[in-house]
Amino acid sequence: MLLLDCNDASLRLWRDQQDTWSPGFAWFSEGRYQFGEVAWQQARRVPREVNNRYWHRLSTQALSPALGPARHTADLAHEHLETLLNGVSGELTLIIPGSMEADQLSLLLGILQTLPVTVSSVVHRSALAGAAAGQSCAHVELQLHQASITPVFVEHTLARAGETQLLPGHGLLGLMDEIAELIGQQFVAQTRFDPQRRADTEQRLYQQIPDLLRSLATQSEVNCTLDGHAARISADILQSVGAAFSKALSPLIHHDVTHIALDALLSVLPGLNLPHPASTISADALPRIASAMPAQDGELTFQREAPCDDTLPAADASSKAATVSHESLSFSVTHQLVAGHATPLASSASLAAGVVISGQSEITIQPNAQAQLNDRAAEGVMMLKAGDRLSVSGIEIQFITVEP
Repeated sequence: MLLLDCNDASLRLWRDQQDTWSPGFAWFSEGRYQFGEVAWQQARRVPREVNNRYWHRLSTQALSPALGPARHTADLAHEHLETLLNGVSGELTLIIPGSMEADQLSLLLGILQTLPVTVSSVVHRSALAGAAAGQSCAHVELQLHQASITPVFVEHTLARAGETQLLPGHGLLGLMDEIAELIGQQFVAQTRFDPQRRADTEQRLYQQIPDLLRSLATQSEVNCTLDGHAARISADILQSVGAAFSKALSPLIHHDVTHIALDALLSVLPGLNLPHPASTISADALPRIASAMPAQDGELTFQREAPCDDTLPAADASSKAATVSHESLSFSVTHQLVAGHATPLASSASLAAGVVISGQSEITIQPNAQAQLNDRAAEGVMMLKAGDRLSVSGIEIQFITVEP
């Protein structure tokens, strides 16, 4: 069974539980198209040779500006899928976001009919995310050019997706532009080197951003190096990006929802301040649930419901912990939990030898403390979030939030 996840920021083809990631970028050079990551790596260097809107604007309208022999965005999508399939054939489950319009879905199904696959089912992406979370929630999905918010309601172990709302301009590319601008300002302030003055260094800066954000999720500062110039980038510098996203998102969250399911792309965004606790849904949770759903009989229909993860066969349900991590991303840490006993965190207090509380949700670890935060060696100033675990001097500390 093949599964195609059609989020353009993380387009993936799954085959035998192995995935091929190919984001929605097309690059036309030397008379041929290349797609996915290799095209993304040219997006800042040769922007006139790259298109990243053909999934977002899937249609048969004339392509403007032109990119090679493609007549319209549907031609680019066809070429992308043909390249991604690479001759593989068989039945295919299509996973689509709630933002995809009915005529776009019809066009996509028509494209797939020309390829050596047979679409056996079409499933709402947010229904699968809600099923992975296992409770009613708002699924926040990050695409290249927009974000979407879909309420998912769970009743009798069945997750059903509601109507999707959009946040235009708040997609992955917009967030990366904002982050790159802030990092560029730090380079200029610290080294007088501007990485955005040349296309090559700007591209390499963008390529470092995903790893940089993952590092900042567990560290307060990281080094960023370009052309021999190094700048220290702190999580605080990037807080405004997540804060602005949170401000735009909050009014669109359904009033009955008290939990949020986040795509993994969003889970490491600094400054994200959500009004409810959140779950981070990994990329492999969605196809795993979709593949366990019964095949459709008769006419192909858009399935807006999915069985919750707990209702899947034991072999599938056992991997839930590896694919869905439940953590609070929104509240300051208020207490430490040691051996089942919770005590408030007090500024300047010592947690253990070489570890002190140096600010709100912040600790400072001396180099000789030999401490581990979330099972990774840690030192210096570290920002905390609820659920973090500190191991030092034989003591295990979990940081939690106690709501007033």
